[in-house]
Amino acid sequence: MRLSLLLAAAATLAAPALAQSSAPAPVPDAPTVADARSLAAHSLDADIALDGRLDEAAWADAEVATDFIQLRPNTGAPASETTEARVLYDGRAVYVGMRMHDRQPDRIDTQLGRRDSGFESDWALVAFDSYDDDRTAFVFQVSASGVLFDALLFDDVNEDESWDAIWDAAVSRDEGGWTAEFRIPLSQLRFAASEGDQRWGVEFSRKHFRTNEQTFWAPIDPETNGVVSQFGELTSLRGLRAQRQLEVVPYVASALTRAPGDAADPFFAENDVAPRVGLDVKYGITSDVTLTATVNPDFGQVEADPAQVNLGGFELFFQERRPFFVEGLDVFSMDPRRYFSTNRPDLLYTRRIGRSPQRGSFVPDEASGTDEAPLTVYTDAPQQSTILGAAKLSGRAGRFSFGVLNAVTGSEYGRFRAIDGDGVLRVDDRALVEPATNYAVGRTRGTFGRTIVGGLATSVVRSTSDPAIADLLPGTATVAGLDIEHPFGDWVMSGQVAGSVVSGSAASIVRLQRAFPRVYQRPDAGHLTLDSTRTSLAGLTGEVNVLKTSGEHWLAGFHGNVTTPGFDSNELGFQSRADEVGGGTVLIYNQNQPQGLFQRWGGNVFAGVGWNFDGDRTNTFVGGNANGTFKNFWGFGVNGNGGLRTVDDRGTRGGPLMTDPAGGQINLNAWTDDRKAVSGFAWTGLRRDELGGWFHGVEVGAEIRPSSSVSVEIGPELDRSHRERQYVRAFDAPGLDATFGRRYVFGVIDQTSLALATRVNWTFTPTLSLQTYVRPFVARGRYTAFRQLTEPGQLDLPVYGDGFGSVEGLDVDAETGQPARYRVTGADGGSVEFANPSFTVRSLQGNAVLRWEYRPGSALFLVWQQQRNGFSPDGRVEFDRDVTGLFRDESTNVFLLKLSYWLG
Repeated sequence: MRLSLLLAAAATLAAPALAQSSAPAPVPDAPTVADARSLAAHSLDADIALDGRLDEAAWADAEVATDFIQLRPNTGAPASETTEARVLYDGRAVYVGMRMHDRQPDRIDTQLGRRDSGFESDWALVAFDSYDDDRTAFVFQVSASGVLFDALLFDDVNEDESWDAIWDAAVSRDEGGWTAEFRIPLSQLRFAASEGDQRWGVEFSRKHFRTNEQTFWAPIDPETNGVVSQFGELTSLRGLRAQRQLEVVPYVASALTRAPGDAADPFFAENDVAPRVGLDVKYGITSDVTLTATVNPDFGQVEADPAQVNLGGFELFFQERRPFFVEGLDVFSMDPRRYFSTNRPDLLYTRRIGRSPQRGSFVPDEASGTDEAPLTVYTDAPQQSTILGAAKLSGRAGRFSFGVLNAVTGSEYGRFRAIDGDGVLRVDDRALVEPATNYAVGRTRGTFGRTIVGGLATSVVRSTSDPAIADLLPGTATVAGLDIEHPFGDWVMSGQVAGSVVSGSAASIVRLQRAFPRVYQRPDAGHLTLDSTRTSLAGLTGEVNVLKTSGEHWLAGFHGNVTTPGFDSNELGFQSRADEVGGGTVLIYNQNQPQGLFQRWGGNVFAGVGWNFDGDRTNTFVGGNANGTFKNFWGFGVNGNGGLRTVDDRGTRGGPLMTDPAGGQINLNAWTDDRKAVSGFAWTGLRRDELGGWFHGVEVGAEIRPSSSVSVEIGPELDRSHRERQYVRAFDAPGLDATFGRRYVFGVIDQTSLALATRVNWTFTPTLSLQTYVRPFVARGRYTAFRQLTEPGQLDLPVYGDGFGSVEGLDVDAETGQPARYRVTGADGGSVEFANPSFTVRSLQGNAVLRWEYRPGSALFLVWQQQRNGFSPDGRVEFDRDVTGLFRDESTNVFLLKLSYWLG
């Protein structure tokens, strides 16, 4: 629903860091360009010293872009401070000089930060649409303290901050303001080589931090669809030729892992050292086609995923953070423009590449010995699959853009050893836990007038010669789709359709049919049948969006989606459910000009509905939100939605239908002016349903900048909830109370989770920084009663021991009063036993990363990561045990040294 803010965000994105000035410029007067928004580049015949001074004669001869216009705070108004920009070029690079005049130069903000960290300060920016396609732009930004930022704009309104280029800039300050001088090698840009004149799109932007003023040379209208398409033009570029870009970045790394373990374990090493070497290569085949490859990549500097508790049947989604797979993913994006959607499958989720091995149990029964002569078995298995190599080819040919990605992971083996009571080794073997796999992706998009048509295909091919792997994982999986986008007036129509085919052994396809996204085994599903003889599964997915994307105030959107039960993209994508048809609509109002107390404000209302292919209504919602920014740059947001009773076809994890209760929720958030040395935000959310279930969450955050080089972020979170129906387990236990021959047991659960994320960033220079992060996390879930589904479609389930059967705690702990097991008995006398599902988990994650970019593209990393985990089965939170105990749990420490060197 945040897409209502997309245009404003994208405009800021085309300016992810800007700045301004006043006072006389240090360069001589030159012709200015004001209304035409067309600027002529000036050809160089002498070298430029990159010192941030603009004192070479060529700068004085260059045409000047000036008369910048505000986007914020007063859209369309002239800039309060003068900014000037000039462009020079030669056969190797483009040079940009920007002069930011400032009547109070001593108040220019020079906050330091790590490169690409996105911090706020005074900054200057240039963006080139070197394809001249009104959709793609390369963004280069520098702060008044000399910190670099780069990004890629694609599809006119989207931003990829992971894009990195090798370029440089220098800044200087004086009594009249500050100056930025950019040098951007042509090898880092993409363009069609030509001996004649070229025309590029260009935009210059600046942020004046203390007034929060963002200005652009070519005015950006937030009520117009698009950002890159509003750029001005850069002319007089002559004789630009293809740059044969070749960049080679070898690396050496070594990791030391110290983890707790059993001294008797033959696989245990108190100090586990893992050296490795690898290589990244980037080669410009032509001026607009690039090959990127990595051999034996290392991602040890990447921050670990935050700890979470997942009691649902669905898979948790974690963001991709590995640089090779993050950079340039815009080329492969097949994400139709929309304002909101339901559970749409993602066709590409690169975290599948190099994932954890999928075969969890790999020790054969005979390795454990016999009852008369048992053996002690020790195991050792890798945490991640090894990526042997990966390559990406991307570029443009005529009206088409394209991208191809291929990655190969090696076979992974788990080792096991069995030792008898006398310490004699009886078994020493290994088993395959993840097969060698090839992952491939291809993407293309073509522009035909104002219509854009594209295609995407993914392929996964595994080696399944091992019978255990063949029964576990499909051998091949293919997804192919088409997408289209067409504007008409203030409206845009976008859509996509894709199909999937997954093939493998009958056992692997049965697992796929039973998986949570589709649950073919549901006994009361009229349209699903579990077929144990199938060796393939196929399906379709699609969506269509009709959006009003431009207008003075009003925007709107209509959305429809469908995913058939057999569609599966999870081999190289991410999909939480299939078997769905849905639709929705949203009406948006934006006030982008100051009005009353507000700098800007907006709101929307929305509604949607969804069904499965049986026609059961699985989703119904209606809601709205409002948000605003006051003239002091504090802001607020409020949103709420409600839903009617619906059918829950996933609550029993493949069993019969249930009825989901009606309910609603509201969220409130507020934030302060982030330009201040101390800023913060607060959020709270409330949810209720008709069964008495509830949720209450609170999160606050503060950022403190005690100096220009240090920032501290603190973010405590507290969530509490009560659920009347939390799935526990299903038992094969026929009886009068059973439903389709099974007893579906649910629990009444009270949950609490507490986390405190803290970051301290210390930037010594624009190329040397230390980042630290720590997040203690404690969560508990305590079951206070148990229920049983006694008939399909039930809403309020009967409670064991409350007019229905009985419940008995077994093996009660004398200290905690908590039973180790429960026995529940239905009204028909049938009983089942299960372990107490209550829990208390605690986790402490921390890391420190020292990064030194000792030359452009070359970096030294020193990394320390620590992980502590604890568990108690009582569902209580005790301060000494679970909070202070976080620091007493045994720790795993990883120390990493990584050195890379850029050759280019």
